[in-house]
Amino acid sequence: MYLERMIKIANQTQDQRAENLSENLEEMRLTVKEAAKYVNESPGVVRNWLRELKPYIPAVQGENGYHYFDKPALERLMLIRQLSRDQNYSIKQIEYYFATGELKIEPEPMEERSSDDMRKDLDTILERLERQEQFNQALVTKLDEQQHYIKESLNKRDQLLLESLKASQEVRKTETQKKKRFWGWFF
Repeated sequence: MYLERMIKIANQTQDQRAENLSENLEEMRLTVKEAAKYVNESPGVVRNWLRELKPYIPAVQGENGYHYFDKPALERLMLIRQLSRDQNYSIKQIEYYFATGELKIEPEPMEERSSDDMRKDLDTILERLERQEQFNQALVTKLDEQQHYIKESLNKRDQLLLESLKASQEVRKTETQKKKRFWGWFF
């Protein structure tokens, strides 16, 4: 109860400030920070809008280089906020909106698709998926066969190498024995 009253009082105070600001706006010029507060945005957002949409925001630049906003500039900021927040326009879309004389951007119409068309598309996708699965399975089978072939080939090669090595060791062994016997006759 107490919290609700405090919120109500705060809202009334804010509404009164807005009314006072609107009354005094004719002769006032607001800084970026004040204008941001007026349009309920952060100063960084307003600066970004000013940088990107400068030709379309009638802000006045003071001798000190700061930008000041009068009533028409604030109204333009409110419109930019509405386009940006409520209608989800990007900066480029807002720029296009102002450049074309405030021509609304309408979404492109989508062609109507019947459930039969969607069903056909779904069937096509399912058929392609089935073929892809079959291809994947055939590929895995071929890869397994290749791996088996490579293992067999390596095993055969290893066996042949071992046999060759054994044979060459046997030949060396017999030659060494023959040499020993030959020299053994002399000594």
